[in-house]
Amino acid sequence: MKKIYSAMVSAAIAMTMTACGTISPPIQTVETTTIPITAESLDSAVSSEVESTVNNEQVKSDTFIAEFFDSNISFEDTSELVTESMKGCAFENETDNFNGVNKVTLKGKNGGGIINVLCVDLSQSQLDYDMKYILENFGDYYFGQTSAQMNGVTEDDFVSNYRMTTNVYSNGKYQRYSSVQKTDGMATQFGYTETYAVLSENKLTVVSGAYLGTDMMERQSFSQLMGKLAENVKY
Repeated sequence: MKKIYSAMVSAAIAMTMTACGTISPPIQTVETTTIPITAESLDSAVSSEVESTVNNEQVKSDTFIAEFFDSNISFEDTSELVTESMKGCAFENETDNFNGVNKVTLKGKNGGGIINVLCVDLSQSQLDYDMKYILENFGDYYFGQTSAQMNGVTEDDFVSNYRMTTNVYSNGKYQRYSSVQKTDGMATQFGYTETYAVLSENKLTVVSGAYLGTDMMERQSFSQLMGKLAENVKY
């Protein structure tokens, strides 16, 4: 507990000459005021500290992402991975390859979604970060970018939230997913968002998608499609 002291010091020096020529010592008076610490002030201090920590982590993450895209990286073709995984897909779909990213647009009877698939060659990047840090930060970045595609959905609407990073020797795997169930009084929306990333042999492969609709079975079909894509990523 922190205490704040305010001290007012007054010194009265009496210079009284005696026959022997001595001087009387100074008299000091100290007045102390203590300001009590309340629960509200403690909560405010804790909140400020937590907010400061969150802001610092966000700055570190933003710095990493900027360095990542500014480093000497190159994108590899993922068309074969997408084509193989989309066989037998229950959704109407259209694929567009732009700047090294295969974007798959999905349309169901009661909703729609997107999937982004990319593979980044990091062999010449010289990023000064370990494998786990790269996986977690890039994975979280892409998860945030993808889940934001579900209009009107926030983290408060997530009914599940899973996140795990695994390292085995020179290989690493990241996975994060959340289910959504949101009711506005008129209808219920079901959603699913997932990011799966593998870092192996200096190549980072990412599959990230989100789906939102009014049919729970379509959400299940989308989840299965994401699982099929993940199975086809070399680990």
